[in-house]
Amino acid sequence: MKKGSESYEAILRRTDEIDKLLITLFETAEKEKGGLKIALLSQGGYGRRELCLYSDIDLLFLYEGKEKTSLKSFAEKVLHPLWDVGLEVGFATRTVSDCEELMQEDLTILSSLIDGRYLAGDRGLFNNFESMKEKFFSSLALREKFFQQKSKEDEDRWHKYGGSVYLLEPHLKEGEGGLRDYHTLYWFARIAQGLTNPQDFGKNGLLSSEDFHHFWKAINFLWRVREELHRLAGRRQDQLLFEHQETIGRLLGFSNTPQFLGVEQFMQQYYRHAATIRRISKKAVRECLIQSLRGSTPVEHTSEDSHFRIVEGKLSLGTPGLFQKDPLCLLKVFHIARHHGVEIDDSTRGEIARNLSSIDDSFRSSAPAASLFRAMLRESGGLGRMLVQMNETGVLGKFLPEFEKLHFRAQHDIYHLYTVDVHSIFAVGEFEKVLEGKYAESHPTFTEISKDLKRNDLLAFAILYHDIGKGEGKGHVEKGAPLIRRAGDRLGFSSAELDLLEFLERSHLIMTHLAFRRDLEEQNLIIRFAKSVQNLENLNLLCLLTFCDVHAVSPEAMTSWKASLLEYLYLKTREVLRSGDYTPERVSSHLGKIRGAVGSLLPRQNDLEEFDHFFQSMPSRYVMSASPETVAYHLRLWRKLESDRIVFDWRILSREGLNEVTLLTLDTPGLFSKMAGIFTAHNINILRAELSVSKLGYALHTFFVTDHGGLLISDVETWESIFQDLRAVLSGRVRIEDLVSEKFSPSLFKKKVAQKLPSRIDIDNDVSAFYTVIDIYAHDRVGLLYQVTTTLTALGLYVDVSKISTKVDQVADTFYVKDIFGHKITDESRLKRVKEVLVEVLEKEPTPDWRVPL
Repeated sequence: MKKGSESYEAILRRTDEIDKLLITLFETAEKEKGGLKIALLSQGGYGRRELCLYSDIDLLFLYEGKEKTSLKSFAEKVLHPLWDVGLEVGFATRTVSDCEELMQEDLTILSSLIDGRYLAGDRGLFNNFESMKEKFFSSLALREKFFQQKSKEDEDRWHKYGGSVYLLEPHLKEGEGGLRDYHTLYWFARIAQGLTNPQDFGKNGLLSSEDFHHFWKAINFLWRVREELHRLAGRRQDQLLFEHQETIGRLLGFSNTPQFLGVEQFMQQYYRHAATIRRISKKAVRECLIQSLRGSTPVEHTSEDSHFRIVEGKLSLGTPGLFQKDPLCLLKVFHIARHHGVEIDDSTRGEIARNLSSIDDSFRSSAPAASLFRAMLRESGGLGRMLVQMNETGVLGKFLPEFEKLHFRAQHDIYHLYTVDVHSIFAVGEFEKVLEGKYAESHPTFTEISKDLKRNDLLAFAILYHDIGKGEGKGHVEKGAPLIRRAGDRLGFSSAELDLLEFLERSHLIMTHLAFRRDLEEQNLIIRFAKSVQNLENLNLLCLLTFCDVHAVSPEAMTSWKASLLEYLYLKTREVLRSGDYTPERVSSHLGKIRGAVGSLLPRQNDLEEFDHFFQSMPSRYVMSASPETVAYHLRLWRKLESDRIVFDWRILSREGLNEVTLLTLDTPGLFSKMAGIFTAHNINILRAELSVSKLGYALHTFFVTDHGGLLISDVETWESIFQDLRAVLSGRVRIEDLVSEKFSPSLFKKKVAQKLPSRIDIDNDVSAFYTVIDIYAHDRVGLLYQVTTTLTALGLYVDVSKISTKVDQVADTFYVKDIFGHKITDESRLKRVKEVLVEVLEKEPTPDWRVPL
């Protein structure tokens, strides 16, 4: 692929070739036009001479006369050869009067007419068309109306296509920082300044020579990417899908390094160029508006600092040369803008950019700068927005050089929606929301935690720097610890505070791992975690950091279910920390408390005797973990076993946004895998499974599930159908394999194609006192859990707890297993065999007649 400005040259050559073809076709069709005057014009991207590989060819047949039959015959003579070779051609036939009327009625048509370029035919007719447009542009009222409408369209477009430059799958044309932003600038410049060639943007003061250089380089990069994307997709495709990014990055010359993937370097470059297009086009569009709509008096007032003023709702410099005289104002300007709730205007941003070199090592280590920045972190309201502006202008990276390496840093997985720098700043914004009580209703525990914080600035800085190691490549936790300590020392945090910052950096992934991947009823696990955090203040800080981190990954990352798991881990750990007793023996008093609480929920005295019988038959893990309400609920279901061999019940957990499903029946080998198969057949996702077997041989299995879209299921008929299938399978009338192959339709839920990572199996005999823990990491596919549980059963392993974690394209499933005798699996040869069989299952694509490879 051509590089640099040669991308533009390649597009020009393609445009010229189509021009020649159309001119030839026009001349060939001349005899068909009769007495009509006809001029052929190109429009849209073709009119701007920006014809990418599979772009539409938009044409306008401008005519004068009344012989419509001749016009139709003439147009067909030109168009049919183009259609015959498969070109996408759009066209319109209009008179100059038609165009004028349309422009008066619908200003959106003006965009395509602005781009109208003469190709062939009556030159006088084309000149009339141009004169009509110039007359239209001369009307101040119409210009203002067009500018306002186009600005509103842009706002709507940005919102529709994600509202950010830093999206996982950006739209090259319509997204923020895409080619449409350049088109908007072209239209505004055409109307306000009469520019017809984008190469003139840097010649008449609209853009500085430096801005034009960066802007044109960015536009050319997007054209290069768009060309390759069209070629790769074999059609017009303008959204840079995840599945294409690695290939296009490689085609553009980006290769893997020991620190970063080639595709991550490619996307970093894309984000940098898209941000340049957004920044410069917005600034230049505002300049066009000022030039075009001169005459109105700007609204101006001063701020509390005489060096600044607020003009038209933006902060502006009131003292020339201020940043040279007092470099500390390079920080103070953001503090003042935040106080007034305004943006910083373009001219002031330009002054900031020209003075960034003043932020040197001496500035960064100065006490006034450090004190001001900590004060900015400490104050409430507008912190996230302030950091965004500091990041956009380059001040944040200059003042915090470790953070500069995160700028535009992509994370090549479907889970992370934003670049590392944007994610980190968004996480600080989530912290602000917690402090402001915006999660008081949905997540009250986290809101209550925030009320006890002593140092908001310390936690805000820890959140901002929690992924700082990603600027150094792989192993970001270990690499990030010394970086946050160094930066914190520069900002004047005390030695004890530096220890705390380092602890938060090293520990920021632990709570998600434990909450989403581990059995929280394992008391030893909670005790070990409590020992690692040491005290309640550390736990509070780490919990809030974790909550904000997950929330900032993407709008869907922190589900109600995940929040409830994180809250449960926090509450259990807080209980251990408050008790001051780290011995598991202290929990024995729990039995008496449970008995009393359940007794208060049961209406009759003999119910309590029945409870004793039920409780004594259940395994200790159930006894220690079940809440009184859950025990009373299970006891009511237990009674139904007297009249039915299979008890099946479901209920809605509204707060968590899922369903709890309970099965009570005689335990049989493979019961869990059969349930997984039934849920698979009905396209239901299992998020967690808790499996208990009583001493009497009854299975009490609880599943927490959603539909395939992550929503709870309230349709009674669905549950009735599941129950009927369950009866048929457990009675032996239907084989689970047949049910799955009959009902299961994976094509309905085709997943986004992603870079497929190798499957991995980790087996741990240390994390649990009672179970062997198997962690499975694999590319997700519908029915995977059914295959895994069936395989575990075939290997003679019994699952008591399962946690299912899916990050869009990758699953991380955890199984707590025992052998048939209730013991851990410790034999090395057997563990090796378990790994080998599971890997084979994970790596092979499933077929309708799939069987465990034993």
